[in-house]
Amino acid sequence: MLRILWRFRAKASRLEDFRRTYGRDGEWAKLFARDADYRGTEVLRDTTNRLAFVVVDSWAAEDSFTRFREQFGHDYERLDEQCRELTEEETRIGVFTVEVE
Repeated sequence: MLRILWRFRAKASRLEDFRRTYGRDGEWAKLFARDADYRGTEVLRDTTNRLAFVVVDSWAAEDSFTRFREQFGHDYERLDEQCRELTEEETRIGVFTVEVE
């Protein structure tokens, strides 16, 4: 399984819009759900900063997200552009695989 982690700082004036858009049933999740390899999204809120979040998108395999971007790249870019007004900061933390012991 693949996990992609993003760090965001939402704009105070757009906090509720951010939560709705990035949440497990939000616009990003709906877009990702077009692909059968999408496994869900978790939104983690920083306990010391109400505007700071980590978003974790889960995919079935290491190449799942790459294939998704190839197929739905235009829609991804359009939504990404629309969402820029919701945040002060967006940083891709990294792409990780889940280790099985």
